Amino acid sequence: MPSERPNILLVVIDCLRADRAFDADRSAQTPGLNALAERGVLFTHLISANSMTIPCMTTMFTGMYPAHHGVRAMVGARVGDHVPLLAELLRENGYHTYAEASGPLSPFYRLDRGFDQYELRDGVKSSLLGEWGDQLIARFRNGHFREPWFTYLHLWGVHRPRQILPEFNKPEYGRTEYDRAISSYDARLRELLQVIDEDNTVILVTGDHGEKIPENDLENRVEFLKKSLSKGDPGKASSPWVRARRKGLASLRAGWVRGARLLYHVGLVDSPLATVTGHGYHVYDSLVRVPLVVAGGPAASRRRVSQQVRQIDIMPTILDLVGLGDTTPPTADGRSLLPLMNGQPLPELPAFIETCQNSREPSSFYGVRAGGFKFAYDAGNPKVPAELYDLNADPNETKNLAATQPQKAAELKSLLESHQTQTQTAAVALTDEMSDTEMAGLAEHLRKLGYVE
Repeated sequence: MPSERPNILLVVIDCLRADRAFDADRSAQTPGLNALAERGVLFTHLISANSMTIPCMTTMFTGMYPAHHGVRAMVGARVGDHVPLLAELLRENGYHTYAEASGPLSPFYRLDRGFDQYELRDGVKSSLLGEWGDQLIARFRNGHFREPWFTYLHLWGVHRPRQILPEFNKPEYGRTEYDRAISSYDARLRELLQVIDEDNTVILVTGDHGEKIPENDLENRVEFLKKSLSKGDPGKASSPWVRARRKGLASLRAGWVRGARLLYHVGLVDSPLATVTGHGYHVYDSLVRVPLVVAGGPAASRRRVSQQVRQIDIMPTILDLVGLGDTTPPTADGRSLLPLMNGQPLPELPAFIETCQNSREPSSFYGVRAGGFKFAYDAGNPKVPAELYDLNADPNETKNLAATQPQKAAELKSLLESHQTQTQTAAVALTDEMSDTEMAGLAEHLRKLGYVE
């Protein structure tokens, strides 16, 4: 393979919202990310395919929608061995491939396929903000990664529990803990990028999904209560007391969601998910609108793209940027964004979104973002009110138009149903091939992170 192929650094910041990192009214201080965006291309409206990590990262590595690759729950499935992954394609074309993963990204999901080295770390104990981050920066500085390299870096610190540098835990670095965590990671990421040869490296920074954070006094009180109830010794994550407490919290949250939707249905609250925070349960923009910055190497510069693009487009775009566009597999649902990066027109396409459960069963709550509107409904429960929002007039999705614009709602629902029926699941059920020991190991890993009970 020609030695002139650029290196590739893919940074995924878990739970990173586009508005909190790049919108003009943000309270986080992000000079590093914004400087990178000014040197490259910023997509302000990348729409994730799901609102939970495992389905999103499977989408990013396959270019396929969850309804196509089949990974639609945290426990229920892993991608099939016959589905080409990004790292596999790059390694086949001469790249040395490295992954620094965290959170739930266990090799059990087989997303490690194609990586020469796949390191799964504790994202809290081994944080970019601490000693592990120092070591990572030193490795890049000292040429540890063999060129041309593809390095996937998954960062956990914006996810709960938020990680904040002491000097950034002040109001001037963000109104909330979430914003101060972004400020902290921005500063640290800037240190990392200073040792990267940007002329010979394509750098991509994005989020896997977003996060609903407390926005008012009631939600802050609820968040404080949740934090108080969830405190405990991580080393005893599988103790009967911790398991019982987590089951209670999960039951309380499920009841809270049902109650909030009922109150919304009768008009007593403005939102069907009043006081619910976190991610995974809905398709609001706060949960699925993430940024994508592409800079360095052959990437275009000084361009800001507000047109809607999709998470399924990331894989084809990376391959196209490094001269491997013809290796994009026919299984991919996405397309290269290189035309938009170069200022050429590219028709906007609908973005399909799913929610995700912390169980073996996929959720039946779907959404689509198309033509300036967002439509969402629960295909498995007709009692849940459908939702329709005009994103241009109501970007915060506060006024449900499903009842007043039934024709538009029906049009988008039909589009969603067509998407669901046309795709074919390619995943392998975990129980088909995993031993009892493997299943127990995965369950324990997810339990420690609070994903399953």
